[in-house]
Amino acid sequence: MKKIFGITLFFVVCSMEIFAVEPANKSKIDDGIKKSVVVYTVKGNAEEKYNAMMNEQLKSIGYIAPDPRSGVHRVYKKKYGKTTLDGLSFMTIVDKKGIKPLLNIDPSIAAFSPFNLLMYKHKDKNETVISHLTSDAVFDMLGTSNQEVKDGYKKSIEKIDALVMKNFPDAEISYKTYHHRAKDTMMNFEYTFKRSENLMDFVDEIQEKVEDTFEEKGYIMAGFFNFKETFDGSNLLPQMDEFWTFSLCHFKYSYAFFDNEGARPDVAVFAPCTIYMYIQKGSNKLVVGMPRLQNWLSMFDIKDKARIAYNQKLDKEIVEIFKEMGFKEVESTPFNPVKL
Repeated sequence: MKKIFGITLFFVVCSMEIFAVEPANKSKIDDGIKKSVVVYTVKGNAEEKYNAMMNEQLKSIGYIAPDPRSGVHRVYKKKYGKTTLDGLSFMTIVDKKGIKPLLNIDPSIAAFSPFNLLMYKHKDKNETVISHLTSDAVFDMLGTSNQEVKDGYKKSIEKIDALVMKNFPDAEISYKTYHHRAKDTMMNFEYTFKRSENLMDFVDEIQEKVEDTFEEKGYIMAGFFNFKETFDGSNLLPQMDEFWTFSLCHFKYSYAFFDNEGARPDVAVFAPCTIYMYIQKGSNKLVVGMPRLQNWLSMFDIKDKARIAYNQKLDKEIVEIFKEMGFKEVESTPFNPVKL
């Protein structure tokens, strides 16, 4: 596999529909409205304190940031000559030990693990926002029903919320909300291959093929995470022979949404786009999943027609790229644990 190095900009996609902020002291959401994003609003510019939290304290709760990106707004300014932001950082984080056992039950949870703990600050506002998707929004997009998986994922997310509150005890807490999820929430693909004695020959080949093909199409592979690596010497993924994720980005698209006239850095909670890939124990099938971009059109109030059209264009284009590589699009891939 070609080693993936740090890339400073991300492809992120955004959304449209009902957008609202719920007061922190409101105990009940109106019928039909669901929490999509938790928002911590901090007075002043908290970029330095946020970076210190991520660099110095993340590991203490079992998380790592395999592909951190801080100061993205500075790169935008260098590339395009201007920025509307005083801060923009994408921190793709993963609870490496806590999430692995859940993947043996429902591998699709990897579509939002790693996920982004976003930080941004507008130039014209004396406040910093730290936010992330709620676990309930994740379950809604994935169709997660297994209670053990839901409880485990929520427990993992709660550790992040506790860390943020520890460092920013005066933050105002609010929620963005939505009424309906997208009609089609996931892209699902399968790739059947001839299994040989050395499985890694195929793994290296397909990983390089995916990286190179997307890069040739103008995308960036800005991150990679291998769930099968044994950080603590134990095998927490006995159901899988291989399991990894890519972080898919698009340089031009991220700037179009996050840092120009009418920009919406708040939707960067979806950055970067996570593609998960796994081979179940003894299988000759590579299973691939990625959230469709239209998920984000159901959770934010993006009315700009050009941005919406761009969003829909890439949603279709990503599917076509996978098909060009020989992946078969499927409606879904039910996971049936094998007897070990």
